[in-house]
Amino acid sequence: MANGKELIPNGSPGLRLCLKPSPHFAFLRDFLSASDFYEGSICPRAGMSGLNEFISKDRARVTLSGESDRLGFLIRLFLLGESLAVKDLEAVFPAGALEAMKDTGLLMEDPAEHGRAYASVALYPVERLFIVSDRWSTPEGKVPDLADDFVFPAITPNTSQFVAGLPRESCDSLLELCSGAGVAALEAARHANHAWAVDVTQRSTQMAEFNRLLNGLENVTPIQGDLYECLNDLTFDRIVAHPPYMPTLNRTQVFYGGGADGEEVTRRIVMGLPRYLRPGGCFYCLAQGSDRDSAPFQQRARAWLGEAASDFDVMVVVRQLQKPDDTAMQYAVKTKGGGGAAHGMREALRGLGVQSMVYGWLVLQRREVDRPVFITRRSVGPNTGRDEIAWLLKWETAAAKPEFLDTLADAHPIATHALELHIVHRIKEGDLAPEEFSLHIKYPFSIDCRVQPWMGFLLPQCDGKLSVRQLLEFCKQNNFVQPETPLAEFARLLAVFVANGFLEVKGFELPTKAH
Repeated sequence: MANGKELIPNGSPGLRLCLKPSPHFAFLRDFLSASDFYEGSICPRAGMSGLNEFISKDRARVTLSGESDRLGFLIRLFLLGESLAVKDLEAVFPAGALEAMKDTGLLMEDPAEHGRAYASVALYPVERLFIVSDRWSTPEGKVPDLADDFVFPAITPNTSQFVAGLPRESCDSLLELCSGAGVAALEAARHANHAWAVDVTQRSTQMAEFNRLLNGLENVTPIQGDLYECLNDLTFDRIVAHPPYMPTLNRTQVFYGGGADGEEVTRRIVMGLPRYLRPGGCFYCLAQGSDRDSAPFQQRARAWLGEAASDFDVMVVVRQLQKPDDTAMQYAVKTKGGGGAAHGMREALRGLGVQSMVYGWLVLQRREVDRPVFITRRSVGPNTGRDEIAWLLKWETAAAKPEFLDTLADAHPIATHALELHIVHRIKEGDLAPEEFSLHIKYPFSIDCRVQPWMGFLLPQCDGKLSVRQLLEFCKQNNFVQPETPLAEFARLLAVFVANGFLEVKGFELPTKAH
């Protein structure tokens, strides 16, 4: 069936994937594109809002049971994992399609029923890529037992968040760690001179290589290894990772467990950054860490850098905070360990001093010039994405330079339209009196900030006509601040409001989606 090409076993008898160049890859790529095998066409056909629903819901199997055109058959084969009659496929697919699928190992004969075939792997689009990973259902529609080296689907919500949040700016050398099917490295091939995809399992590495061939990419290299061990003298200006991050008490699937605290793999990755991340380079990681009695997550992550900590900026962008008790219950459900597992995990997290589990982006930047480094943390809003993270990184990098306050003094800030000033009134001496003033905003991040009452008078003055220097004089004239207040101190205050998205200044305008 494979015409002598190198094939890889995939955990099932007779299952093989081609790992050598073949003209069939280009044929299949064109065939899938011509069949409109993309999320925008697949999901409406299946009555779903996203491809991730194929993993958790079964209604598409009923909805699509009678579909017999090209797209319908492709969905049934590769997303629903059905066994279909070969004669029906031959009647609809173009000449050579079945041969190409069989030759590359995507399609195999159904040993349970002559004349039928089913997909050896799941195949689906991720943006303009076509990606294979392990199947999440058997041809009978049942959930299979997951092997330790199961190649996780790249269409889960968390993986989609990971890929969607990565920067698209050009770079020289990109490394994806814990790469699985290699989707981030493959996507990066469009804007990186070269990308490497490293995973600890042979199965993931080989599937990443298959995906490279299927998508016709020459500037991606999948390598098997335990994080950095296989990279020798290579260095990178961008490193990305979506590592296993769930706390576990016992050994579990490679793609799932992050050690006793969930941070084991993430910690090892960060510890290697001083050796492998170039000056001026950035590390992007979507994972879970923890705030502890000893320090919040962002400070603990910086400590993992050791003696090189003074060379790195640290940003944490929180997507979700979870109580340790909720994490313990989640672990019990996942492991089917019941109350005993929940109790064990709860005690383990308590012993570590965990106050909350932090799921979100960990971004580290290695400084390129001698300047103070920064550490900051934000919580996502409804529209926070890669552009907003890039904006925050750009601002904090500029603001960390000692001379920046002098530049800001002559800037003309503009209050953003999305900000809200909330005032809490309380009964005082028989009347309602304003006692608490706070600024709220949901873009670019979700921020609640207690402020002095006079900010309600200052912010309307921030219309782009007055400089920071002139705004300070306005505040002094109205006795909002002490007459001797230094310009640098006032500029530092307004810099905080810019950093939180309440004000905009030239050169650091918020991404256009806010408007």
